[in-house]
Amino acid sequence: MAGFLESLCASLPPSVVSAHTIGETRFIYMVNEYQLQRVNCWFMPPPPQVRGVMIDQLRSSKMMIWTVFLGLKLFKSLDQDSCDLRSSGSIGWIDKLEQRITVTCKKLSLKEMADRLMAQLELTFISFVTVGVPLGYSLLRKALPGFLRLVAVDPNLISEHPNGSLFISFPQTLGIPRQELNTFILYDAATAFALGVPSLAEYGYDGKCDPTSHGYQCVHGVPVPLVEIISQVNSWRDGSRIGLDDWQTLESRAMAWQGQPLPIEDEDPKVNVARLAVQESWRYVTLVYLYMGMCGLSSNDSRVRASIAQIVNLERRVTDISISMHMLMHYVVLGLGAQHEEQRAIIRERLLSFQGRRVWLFRGPEFSRVLDHLWNGVGAGGAPLLGMTMSGRGRTIPDGVQNALTGEPLAILPKNQAVVLRYRPAPESASRLRPIAGLVAVLTTLLCGLAQAPIRLPIGRLE
Repeated sequence: MAGFLESLCASLPPSVVSAHTIGETRFIYMVNEYQLQRVNCWFMPPPPQVRGVMIDQLRSSKMMIWTVFLGLKLFKSLDQDSCDLRSSGSIGWIDKLEQRITVTCKKLSLKEMADRLMAQLELTFISFVTVGVPLGYSLLRKALPGFLRLVAVDPNLISEHPNGSLFISFPQTLGIPRQELNTFILYDAATAFALGVPSLAEYGYDGKCDPTSHGYQCVHGVPVPLVEIISQVNSWRDGSRIGLDDWQTLESRAMAWQGQPLPIEDEDPKVNVARLAVQESWRYVTLVYLYMGMCGLSSNDSRVRASIAQIVNLERRVTDISISMHMLMHYVVLGLGAQHEEQRAIIRERLLSFQGRRVWLFRGPEFSRVLDHLWNGVGAGGAPLLGMTMSGRGRTIPDGVQNALTGEPLAILPKNQAVVLRYRPAPESASRLRPIAGLVAVLTTLLCGLAQAPIRLPIGRLE
């Protein structure tokens, strides 16, 4: 362990390396400091059982120790206003660590595979927060093969479609106590929803998600049943061949959802009121995505306007600064409906404040630029914005068109392209992008159509 830390430190500039970064004496301090940094950004403190699992994983996994070390350095760099992590060598450090995590010549045990995937996902989060969307999303794509290897081991998580392809059970995978699998599918749902990219794997939605099965909503504040609805809309927009609920059923489920009591004691009541307001407003964010993303309604439709009005009313109750950063996507949705410059200026100010240590999962300025593109383009003069329907499916995309947030080219995936469970190819071959209509990037008109269905999992076995 000490040898690897020394070699890793040797690759970092002297300005971020000191004697106390190496050695067992500082290890516990480093883990605790990193945990405090992460928990301070969470929606609410995790329950003891979740906290215990996370600490145990940090202490027992070499991969996580490496990631914590680098993450701690990058988080500290965020306090330096003049430090641009995109140009300070951070991307190079992250790339080197990612290669250390993914490249191996030996056969891995299931625990080693799980540790590596969790380290990849933690590095993905660190990259989203400290560097930006393009790097974070690239790392998430590279984590796909490891995720599918682990899913393939458990037959309860895989179901066969009548056409012979396989899909992953979203509720089953989210419900098992496997943090690395839970985190991947939730990041997959979040990026497809927010960034306008396709889901990296195909999911089925048999059964119901257990809202108390894990502590994810402690981190980002999104109620699990609403995540499942958002993921179904993602799958619908991907052109999934798996049976999905119709929009009326999803709407009814979103309206019927009831928030769970917060498992927190001895806290300022105003903070809990803010948390409940954030969770309740996710209901209306989900409905706007359903109406505009699945039904193709405009931002001027009465149902969209009613949901936006509810978000505005709930936003007024979120006065705690530490909680408000969990409303990033709420402000993006409000931006879709903002028709007056005064409203747009307030939303822009809010989004620009979500940077440094005040980050939900993605940084606010990146979304502010997308909204400015909308407001100065198709939304100029307060014009309503149109949601996209499946009518564009199958159109080709002009060469060179890129996603406004990820910077990825919108390449068409051939119909016969698939991710196989016998992973011999490089990770990049398992996650090629297709054009897909999503909440933000689609409305910029930079994503101008839908093409082939998402990645399929043909029948196979893990070798």
